[in-house]
Parts: sequence; structure tokens; C-alpha cells
Amino acid sequence: MKRKYHAMGTRTFIIAALALFAGQALHGQLKVRPSGNVGIGTSDPAARLHVMGEGVVDSYTGPWESAFTTRIHYRNAGAYRLWNGYYDRDVFFVNGEGWLWSMQGHYVGADSSLLTSLTPIDSPLNSVMLLNGARFRYWEEQSGEDPGSYRLGLVAQQVRQVVPEAVRVMPDSSLAIAYTDMIPLLVEAMKQQQEQIGILRAALSEQAEQISQLKKRRRFRQKPDEEKGAE
Repeated sequence: MKRKYHAMGTRTFIIAALALFAGQALHGQLKVRPSGNVGIGTSDPAARLHVMGEGVVDSYTGPWESAFTTRIHYRNAGAYRLWNGYYDRDVFFVNGEGWLWSMQGHYVGADSSLLTSLTPIDSPLNSVMLLNGARFRYWEEQSGEDPGSYRLGLVAQQVRQVVPEAVRVMPDSSLAIAYTDMIPLLVEAMKQQQEQIGILRAALSEQAEQISQLKKRRRFRQKPDEEKGAE
């Protein structure tokens, strides 16, 4: 049923788009080349669908449904790429294996106006001590011994037991980690560790002073009586 719904939704979108611009075809807004390439706003389409201008997908799909779907059939194919004419290069890229690349990173909304129910993180250092980093490979990347195919990370099932806030259940019931959510935990753990280090340093300094005083007293006792009197 879901596949049929998606297929109908895709056909409806294509038909609606073509119908929208068909009325303006006489003005050169819609162009179909002998190769089958369709151009909207261009008379020389370079792909199956080439749009010069803006586009909108207005969808009422439900949770975890798809408003727009891209299907690829090769392992390392690019599912999506964003090219910026100002830089004359790609600035965002989504690979068919599921990883993405961004030229200047990404931001997560954290403005105070967006946040509520703020509370301190309890026992951050203890939580970090319960986690175990691992070097691993994904099942799909098992061919060969290329070091680049190995990854560093955490196991979601273990993280879920320690920091459940950083784990999400995906539609296929697999678990995923929000690694950016782990950063505040590490920050607070480092602060707590530094506090403990400060306490230990103060204790060592006090012990060193006590040892120094004991050494002075011992030397004083070992001096002859005439030297003690002179002091």
C-alpha cells in the first residue's frame, strides 16, 4: 500500500508540474528535447528534468513518509549535491552510501528562545566512564582492508543505557546516535574531572608543605645543642 501511495504521489507531482507549465509552453517555459530531456524555464535541458528557477513540493505526507524521493542504483552515486556558483564548486553532497559532506559544517538550533526545561547533566564523568569507543566497519564496507573503511564511534545499544537522550529509534527499529548531543556530556565531564584534579593538586600541595615542615623539624632535632641555641 505504501509503495502504491508513493508511486501515485510521484505521478501526481510530475503531472501537476507538467500541467502547470504546459499552459505557458508557447512562451518557451516548457521544452521537451528529442533525447527525452525536459526543460522548465530553459530551452536546452541538460538532464531528464532541468528547472531554471525555484521549485516547491507542497506535501502532507505522514511521519517518516517521503515528500520527495531520490532513488539511485550504484553504491557511490551522489544522491544529492548542492553546487554554488559563487564558489564555483560543490558545497554540500550526499553520497549513496548514506554519508554527507558539507564545505563549512552545520549548525544545530540552540538559541535560548528554543529551549525549555533546562537541567544540569547528572554525573557526567561517571557516564563517560561507562562508554566504550570502538573501531569498526559497517557490514556494507567489509571488502578489502582499506583503512578508510574503518570508522571510530560508539555502539547505540550501549549509549542508550547510559545516555538515552542521545539515541533515537529509526523507522526500521534500528538505533541511531546524535553525536552532537554527546558534546555537552563531554564538556561537563571534563569540567568535573578538572575539579577533581584541582582537589588532588591542593591535597598534594598541602602534603608537600607538611613533608617540608617535618624535614625542617627533623634537621633541627639532629643539630648539636650549641647550634640550636644559636638559632
